[in-house]
Amino acid sequence: MRTPLLLAGLILALTHLQPMAAGNPIHILQVTDLSGPNGDTGRDFVTGAQVYLDQLNAKGGIAGREVRLVVEDDKGEQANTVALSRKGVAQYAPAALFGYFGADNVKAVLADRSIASQGIPLVAPYVGINLPSANPVYYLRASSADELAKISRIATSSGLNRIALVTGDDALGRAAGVEIAQQLQGSKTQLVGRVKLASNSLEVDGAADTLARINPQAIILAAPTIASAAFVQAYQQRRPGTAFYALSWINPQTLQEFLGPEAARWVAISALVPSPYNPTSAVAREFVGTLKKYRDEPPSYASMEGYMAARMLVDALRKGGGDASPSRLHQSLASYRSDMGGVRLQLDSTRRRAMSLVDLAVFTSGGRLVN
Repeated sequence: MRTPLLLAGLILALTHLQPMAAGNPIHILQVTDLSGPNGDTGRDFVTGAQVYLDQLNAKGGIAGREVRLVVEDDKGEQANTVALSRKGVAQYAPAALFGYFGADNVKAVLADRSIASQGIPLVAPYVGINLPSANPVYYLRASSADELAKISRIATSSGLNRIALVTGDDALGRAAGVEIAQQLQGSKTQLVGRVKLASNSLEVDGAADTLARINPQAIILAAPTIASAAFVQAYQQRRPGTAFYALSWINPQTLQEFLGPEAARWVAISALVPSPYNPTSAVAREFVGTLKKYRDEPPSYASMEGYMAARMLVDALRKGGGDASPSRLHQSLASYRSDMGGVRLQLDSTRRRAMSLVDLAVFTSGGRLVN
């Protein structure tokens, strides 16, 4: 399993880049989980965003100004997210908050008066539910409601009429429970069981026993990656051959490394960006090429999302020319349109999420993830 061996070096490199010769740098603040329960996904997202900015800055940045990503590790803890955000806002006066991870963490930041009073846009948080805020939040990814709607349609059309749900003890898990119940209303498919896993807990035997007694035909995973992987492993020992559908929250590469290629074949994963493993879209090919140039790392859906999120943010900053103020960025994002390498993105007063893509990816017998 991947471990954060180079985590300290990564943070150092991201936060202490040398400025470009012309103009003061434009700072972007990202407080995210790099070493907590969703650290694998957080690190991948950061990698994707940073390689796009590496490419941008190598070509002169924006109007001669470097776009500098300042990354802080909150370890998945809400109190850390708020404290590090306050510190980063005071120190760097960032043009944007970017790529924050987790609905509860983001909600805590949005509720903090000292941060909210600065009017800084929050761009592309890794969050599946819409969060109330005095300042607009600009989402890239489709919503968890869209993911669950897709999964419920596939389950129903496949004749799977008894499904169960595994959630985390967080806002995503709570929302997933409400949303899947709504999606299944009026359909032949029933939610026959639900268990909840703490975000940092690997004690899954009890949860696996509970659902094994109910014996659903399929199980939806809406919990952190490691907890979900541990649950799948425990459940397969009790009920081998059960189908699993995982929300995009779960990192497929980490899941496969935990379970092994054969066990992972029973898990389908929701994908909200074009596949970096089968790069048929122009933006996916661009990402894979840039990643090879600037990092010796395999691609992932999370790093692909980070790349697209950084590109969306930079597109909006470019519209302001040399003005990288939060107010100008708000204006640019409020009417954002892009055909990003064959993927249509749009934000306006009625559309809070730039992308509506929801696909399902599955592991092949050889361990490849394909849509």
